[in-house]
Amino acid sequence: MPTTTRILINDDSDIITARIQARKIARQVGFGTVDQARISLAASELARLLIKFNIDVPAEILISRTASHGHSGIEVVGINPNIEDALQTTQDSALLGAIELVDEYLVENSEQGIRVTLMKWLA
Repeated sequence: MPTTTRILINDDSDIITARIQARKIARQVGFGTVDQARISLAASELARLLIKFNIDVPAEILISRTASHGHSGIEVVGINPNIEDALQTTQDSALLGAIELVDEYLVENSEQGIRVTLMKWLA
């Protein structure tokens, strides 16, 4: 069963934590150095976006191995409890930058708020 790393996103230091953890898990999954850099940058851009809308309740990032339709890879999920503000994020340059670095993405409402899922697959 894959382990999920959970990072609370409160301030700029958490961006660095998200970046480091994403790179570490990407390396464990088997990604090369270029894809490790892409994944860690996508995670830090997502963390930066979450801080932008962090008002009262911390946002969080979840990083884990994933598998779907015969692919294996990594999943970086950002959850923001501030639904109304976060719904604007599909236009945000940080999110667009993160999306360009991964293979698939999903933006949806969940019980915890807006949920952004970024997925990168092993080649």
